Amino acid sequence: MALLLLGAKNLYLSYWQEINRSNEQITNNFTIIADILKNDITRWLNNRENEILVMAQNPLVKEFVDKVTEENNNSGQAAGDLERYWKELSAQYGIYDEIYFVNKSGRILASSNSNRKNSYRPVDDIINVPLRTGGMYFQDAYLSPSTEKPCIALSVPVAADKPGATDASEYAGVLVYRIDIGSVIQPLLESRFNLGNTGEVILIANNRTVISDLRGMPGSALNYILDSEPALRVVRGEEGFWRGTGYNNREMIAVYRHIPKVRWGLIVRQETSEIFGPLKVQLYKSLMTNLLVVLLVLGLFYGLLSKVISPVTDMAGVAKAISSGDFHKRVKIRTNDEIGVLGQALNTMSDELGHHFTMQKCEQNVLKALVSTLEIEKMLEKGLDTVCRSFVFRVGAIFLLDMEKGVLNCKALYCPDQHLMEQREAIKLGEGLESLSVRTRQVQVITDLPEDTCYTVNWLGGNIMPVSIVAVPLLFGTEVMGVMSLASLHRFDERFTRELKIIGALMGVAINNALSYKRTHDLSSRLQHANELLAQQNEELTTQSEELASQSEELQTQTEELQAQAGELRNVTQQLKDKNKELERLGENKTKYFAALSHELRAPLNAVISFSDVLLDKVVGGLTRQQEKYIREIYNSGQHLLNLINDLLDLSKLEIGKIELNLKKIDPSIPLEEAISIVSAEAAQKNLQVTSMVAPDYYSVYADPVRLKQIFLNLLSNALKFTPQGGRIAVGARENKKYLHLWVSDTGIGIPGDCHESIFEEFNQAGNVASAGVYPGTGLGLAITRRMIQMHGGSISVESEPGQGATFTFTLPLANGEDSFVPARSECKIQCPQQGNCAGCDCPRTAAAYLPKPLVKPVLINSLESIGCRWLGGNPTVLVVDDDSSVRDYVAGILEPRGYKILTAENGRKGIELALKEEPDILILDISMPGVDGFRVLEEIGKHCWERGLSVFICTSRDLSIKEKHYLETLVKKLYQK
Repeated sequence: MALLLLGAKNLYLSYWQEINRSNEQITNNFTIIADILKNDITRWLNNRENEILVMAQNPLVKEFVDKVTEENNNSGQAAGDLERYWKELSAQYGIYDEIYFVNKSGRILASSNSNRKNSYRPVDDIINVPLRTGGMYFQDAYLSPSTEKPCIALSVPVAADKPGATDASEYAGVLVYRIDIGSVIQPLLESRFNLGNTGEVILIANNRTVISDLRGMPGSALNYILDSEPALRVVRGEEGFWRGTGYNNREMIAVYRHIPKVRWGLIVRQETSEIFGPLKVQLYKSLMTNLLVVLLVLGLFYGLLSKVISPVTDMAGVAKAISSGDFHKRVKIRTNDEIGVLGQALNTMSDELGHHFTMQKCEQNVLKALVSTLEIEKMLEKGLDTVCRSFVFRVGAIFLLDMEKGVLNCKALYCPDQHLMEQREAIKLGEGLESLSVRTRQVQVITDLPEDTCYTVNWLGGNIMPVSIVAVPLLFGTEVMGVMSLASLHRFDERFTRELKIIGALMGVAINNALSYKRTHDLSSRLQHANELLAQQNEELTTQSEELASQSEELQTQTEELQAQAGELRNVTQQLKDKNKELERLGENKTKYFAALSHELRAPLNAVISFSDVLLDKVVGGLTRQQEKYIREIYNSGQHLLNLINDLLDLSKLEIGKIELNLKKIDPSIPLEEAISIVSAEAAQKNLQVTSMVAPDYYSVYADPVRLKQIFLNLLSNALKFTPQGGRIAVGARENKKYLHLWVSDTGIGIPGDCHESIFEEFNQAGNVASAGVYPGTGLGLAITRRMIQMHGGSISVESEPGQGATFTFTLPLANGEDSFVPARSECKIQCPQQGNCAGCDCPRTAAAYLPKPLVKPVLINSLESIGCRWLGGNPTVLVVDDDSSVRDYVAGILEPRGYKILTAENGRKGIELALKEEPDILILDISMPGVDGFRVLEEIGKHCWERGLSVFICTSRDLSIKEKHYLETLVKKLYQK
């Protein structure tokens, strides 16, 4: 009886252990099934959305839709072509119940179901939402009015084939894909998994209405609201496992998942009666067997008593063998009585002890392999090899965790003489069974693998799918070091779980020790290397110290000698300073002398050039051909002499560094156009074509606008001089990294190659020019040009051959994106009668303009004509304030015939009186005048309120400093701030 009770107890415990194991296995299987189905449904929905979007954007479909919506003679043919295309598409994929195009009023113009063509459907959200939002609309499960079947629908607007069609009014209609749930979704749920006679996969909408038919309830789709606990949880967006009463009032096990994309719920369920039924039957049979055994024992007790001694003796021998470590010896079971049960129990105990001994030996072997080396790769390979051989795993791999990159990196593989079909070098966290084991820090087991698993082995020329997959976390305390993935061709024995968990902990400790050893070894190596370097440096420092001591003695001696020499050098330095001051004084005197001399020379030259220009302009009367020839010679000779004076003065300033650059961000086309305007008259006389290919407002350089104009003028004058009648001169530009390359090209006589460098030297001309003697010049123009370009941070070069013309190229730094000084335009307070203010006006009256002496007729005329203010009217008044009568007469002679009213003043005081009395429109003002100079004139007239405005032109032969120009601009701005 005791044996019977003991057997019943063991049977009961075994039953509940099996119940718990089955419960865990079912949960894992249902979880995998639910996750696979969730991914499949989401991916299936994404594919359908992509297909309808591609269809709506298909140019051929849009062309057919446009023809169908026109409802003319071609509409029928277009609808037929579209329907044939959709029928072929439905036949190819076999998932679409109907594809149709409906206009805004609900009329179906084309459909893969010919019976629906030209019929009307309700104008509901399927039509309205895509037209309003311009995007895709998903119609949750509903009962189709046409087929009276549960279905889902996807709709997207089709834009009319018109440019700029963006809103609902420009949409031709809506393209609709309708899918029958019963023929597509239901097979998708039942196609891959066998859940027995009571298991099923249920798909529910957000309102808990079942989308697919329930098992045993045909026609329940969209007609039954599920009120079970998993349904209530999944519609709230929850996911998990549940055991309880189902919708049919029977106990069940269920795993539920939420599909956020469509807010559906997915429930995988099976009744516990089917899951645990075989176990209950087995328990019933065991109880009946034990009852029969009791009855037999009572009847045969006496007969069996004599047979007890021999089995007991055998069991004693087995027990003795077990005590000596031999777990292979077994008791031969001859009967099914208590002795037989006791023998079976002894055999079971021997199996268990043998198993524990074997596991202990395996753990010892693994530990021995782990401590055999500190090289982590070899240690992992040995450990993995020992585990796989000890537990009969066919394939294994060890992955170490890299938290920074979020991956598991493969470090060891086991697959003797074979290879994995899909070997993974790295696994992203969150993917696969390995990641689940890392997250839960528990041993994970899969026994029922799907047919498309990647865990296949190429074995003896064929593919073998493992029966069990095990993922073991490698832990060091609570820290996850990695995971060991194992595959077996046999069903995994749950008894190995505890041992594998222990081995995982041993491996985690070993991995941490190996990594610590590697870090310590690396640190030790670096420390040893640092010590060696330190020792070497100490030796070098000792040697250097000895050398420094020796050098210190030498330096002491040299210091004493240098101190003596320092006194002599101080005396020499003082003498040099005195001489430098004397040289600076002489240089300043030289500059003053050249300035005074140039002013004295320029004054009569201005009269000669100006009046020659007036005579040539025939303002005071006509000229004979001979008189015009002689006056032109006077004009050209005066210009030549003036250029010579300017070149000598510029060269003198360059030599002593007295030229200042007013560098700012400018458009190079502006000074270029001014230079072309100056030489235009001479170019016209020689019938030369001057072309500028530098576009306005396109380039920006950092340069002095006055000096850049002088550079252009020198190069253009040089080209004019050496280009024969009817030739061409061109100016262009191109960007190259940080510089702008500007070039001046002509079709002149050219320059020999051996003179390309010497022409930039002072008082030097090309050999063919110097020998010819027909081209006047001093040879200073190009020398001054090169120096000014170098002051700007650029360079100049020439490309030329005799008779082939010449191209001079110079560079200036680009000013793109740089902050530089650009004089701000003064705010104009003039109340314009036609505009109300100067907003948007391009009138240059709010800034000072400069007219260098001698005045050049084209420059003077263009400057005055550039004033676009409407206040000037047709006959502006011009006040000329200059102590040089030739300048006053020249301006009057040029401007009066062109309709200007001229007022003149011979000094600053009279100029102030006339300005305040007459309120002229334009002021031409000389700066260098005796008594009241130009600065004082502007200061005084700036106190007056100029309601009509005043355009100021500074006319001087002086080279104004940057400070003087800034002061002039400040004075002019005050005129417009009253």
